[in-house]
Amino acid sequence: MPDITMNIWVKLLFLTGTTLLAGSGLQKIQAQSGQVDEKTVNLEKLLIEANLERILGNYDKSIKLYEQVVKDDAANDAAYYELARLHDVKGADDEAIRFAKKAVEIAPENHWYRRFLADIYQQVGRNKEAAGVYEYLVSKSPNDEEYYYKWAYFLLKANEIPKAIKVYDDLEKRSGLTEEIARRKHSLYVGIGDSKKAAVELERLVQAFPKDIENYYLLAAYYEQIGEAKLAEGVYRTILKININDPKASIALAGSGQTGNDAQFLASLKTVFGQADVSIDYKIAKLLPYINKVADTGDKNVAAAAIELAQILETTHPGEAKASAAHADLLYYSGQPEAALARYKKTLELDETVYLVWEQVLRIHSEMADYKAVHSTAEQAMDIFPNKAFIYYMHGVAEFEQGRFPQSLSSLEQALLMSGKDGRLQLDIRVQMGKTLAEAGKATASNEAFEAALALHAKSAEALSAYAYCLALRGESLERAKQMATMANELAPEQAKIQDAYGWVLYRTKDLQGAKTWIGKALENGGDRYSLILEHYGDVLYLLKDTETAFQYWTKAKEKGSRSKTLDKKITDRRLYEQ
Repeated sequence: MPDITMNIWVKLLFLTGTTLLAGSGLQKIQAQSGQVDEKTVNLEKLLIEANLERILGNYDKSIKLYEQVVKDDAANDAAYYELARLHDVKGADDEAIRFAKKAVEIAPENHWYRRFLADIYQQVGRNKEAAGVYEYLVSKSPNDEEYYYKWAYFLLKANEIPKAIKVYDDLEKRSGLTEEIARRKHSLYVGIGDSKKAAVELERLVQAFPKDIENYYLLAAYYEQIGEAKLAEGVYRTILKININDPKASIALAGSGQTGNDAQFLASLKTVFGQADVSIDYKIAKLLPYINKVADTGDKNVAAAAIELAQILETTHPGEAKASAAHADLLYYSGQPEAALARYKKTLELDETVYLVWEQVLRIHSEMADYKAVHSTAEQAMDIFPNKAFIYYMHGVAEFEQGRFPQSLSSLEQALLMSGKDGRLQLDIRVQMGKTLAEAGKATASNEAFEAALALHAKSAEALSAYAYCLALRGESLERAKQMATMANELAPEQAKIQDAYGWVLYRTKDLQGAKTWIGKALENGGDRYSLILEHYGDVLYLLKDTETAFQYWTKAKEKGSRSKTLDKKITDRRLYEQ
């Protein structure tokens, strides 16, 4: 470093060093004597060096130099403070506390030292001691509101909630009721389960600030939370007296006093849902519980009433993706997948960034066995969401269903890498990998994939069923296949693909009547959407000497876009060729 640069550093650090000495015992001696002796000069030099090493990041060297300072000047509070800061940076909490306490002891009126000590206490979880620091600071600066908030905060962390409330009471006596104080006290009362006092704080807030509508909302929402619906209704009516067009209150009171069923209540919301000046978010919030109810129960009356509201929502808020999505959800959960698909696509036209909508579109195309649509939709979604494992999984399913097994495995492996901790998705991916590997002629790898799936969930109906089917397809371990297929049917009854797999296992064990029964059940439960199930039924009928009906089912399978290698020959020759 050139001499001129070093001189600048020394001048700057000399000023810093003399500042650090301020308030120390040494500085007091200087003031009294009016002289600067050799000891003082040496200490100032040590301080300059210590500060320089600290700035350069040489913390160990800086610590040694500061330790020499306090050895020579035991009353140098600033040096103790710097030692505390250095040990804090190094993560030596006990040493940081020791030196910070020493600085406080020498200079008890220096609030920065105490605040730093409280910060270290907080780091190590000594919240009660941190609260004690701020209790002292409040006693010395009773008009500093920040100290009260810090004191209460640390009391809360130390689980001394009644004491924290008292701190806010003391602050309120000095500063008057503020929104901050009332809301914090409300939260504390909620925390200790005193709903009555928690409500009182919000009531006082409303009384103190009668023009602030947000406080009314807060009070009404809390009444609803604790089951005081009548009190909440009274607050909303007060809001409407202040502003007759208030959207939240209008939505909240829609249908109030209604004693009928859910469908009647939803019908009472039509007027409010038709008001464009009422926020769509408030309407969606009102509708959401009923969307969930339709999803859980399939209640047709609730679904019809909710769908009518969703239609009004779309008309009142044209161009709003949320309205289309809500309508689509209701249609889907009420068993109208094709209509739902149209609304989901409309949602994506309005906002293509809603990932869950893409997921629903993929699911519906898959349920409808439209794997070309699954493939194209997945590729579109990948461009927008390149890191979503489910999209790659569905892409892999589509490739499998179209007979492109290497491509399917590539997508599935990518999905598995992205799946993170999503155990359900990992299970689905491994099951699909097992199916794909089986079709690709890799029996050992297929079995390993299924075993990995069952290791994740030993009672997965999908894994058991798919594994059983693949074993039966090869004529391998048929007794185990039958056991797994039986268990799958018990775990997930009335599932077309699972019933078909069981029927196919029976077919392979020469139980043709059993196969006909179970594959027939699969067709009744929606299996007629799948070309493979139709073909299976035709195969069974052929062996039961019903050639004409077998031919009809093979033809239906062909119309569904089958990828079977033998189906065309079956239809042409009207005879069975094993797959």
